[in-house]
Amino acid sequence: MKKLKPILGISLLVQSISFLVLCLINLEKKKSLAAVFGIFSAIGGAAGTALLISNYKEEKSEEDFFDDDEFFFDEDFEDDFSECDDIECNFAEDIAVETAEA
Repeated sequence: MKKLKPILGISLLVQSISFLVLCLINLEKKKSLAAVFGIFSAIGGAAGTALLISNYKEEKSEEDFFDDDEFFFDEDFEDDFSECDDIECNFAEDIAVETAEA
């Protein structure tokens, strides 16, 4: 559904422009038909703009969510295991300290 919103928004704006052109063409000869095309042009333009703005706001809120410092907490654990790559190294150091004390 996320990729469908911008496609629908752009297609509604293009349709709105084409209805506006048809409205201007029929303005002199058939005023009632020109009014119908004008109304559809306005409705399509408003709906397309609303969809594009809604999609922009959703993308912006997702970017803000992933930019938070609290979301990425890997930096908190970097100092604990900087010397050894696996857990066994830390256990080996603890055992070596215990045997040296005894």
